[in-house]
Amino acid sequence: MPKKSIDPKEVEDFLILNPDFLSANSHILNSIEIVHETGGAVSLIQKQVEMLRKNYDSTSSNLLQLLKIAKTNEGIFEKTKSLILELIICRNLNDVILITEKKFIEEFKADACKVLFFKDNTNLPKGRILDAKAAHKMIGKKYNAGEIFCGPLDKRESGYIFDKKDKIIDSVLVPIKNTECPGMLAIGSRIEDTYSKENDSLFLEFVAETLSKLIDRNNL
Repeated sequence: MPKKSIDPKEVEDFLILNPDFLSANSHILNSIEIVHETGGAVSLIQKQVEMLRKNYDSTSSNLLQLLKIAKTNEGIFEKTKSLILELIICRNLNDVILITEKKFIEEFKADACKVLFFKDNTNLPKGRILDAKAAHKMIGKKYNAGEIFCGPLDKRESGYIFDKKDKIIDSVLVPIKNTECPGMLAIGSRIEDTYSKENDSLFLEFVAETLSKLIDRNNL
């Protein structure tokens, strides 16, 4: 009488419905062989050990990455807190702008920082007003008032926003959403791919919102 072939699906279903079967019959584990990637055969236990080791290595790597991100975020938080604490005691817009630019260069290690506006206002310091139409022609492809831009600038765009001598090639352009004084927080680097929207947008949006509130308070 020919042997009845065993359906692999039936075996799978049996093991799923009886999860303690292999532990109750541990001798089976040693007899099960799995073809290794190199072509040789290894026992099921060896394969499990190998998988556990890979999972451990992957988990350890992910944990180290998370710790690195947490440490970076903690540093950003402390620097942002320091900036905000200095800004809230400012008595005029000139101080707000100068302290913001100084802090980003000294504390956040930016190569350049400019706080610029697109609407004339007597309370703003000279040299900080950009003509809205001219700005649109110059940087309209990169900057809009709705969202943060992170990425490269060509020489013409860089020279328009920052000083030409700064030689900025990578930037973050953050809208300052204020009805009376709409503006932009521009941060620049001489190194490519310094900034990313994923890593830098959250705290920069918070700084921009704070600047907008301080503009309202000091624009009286």
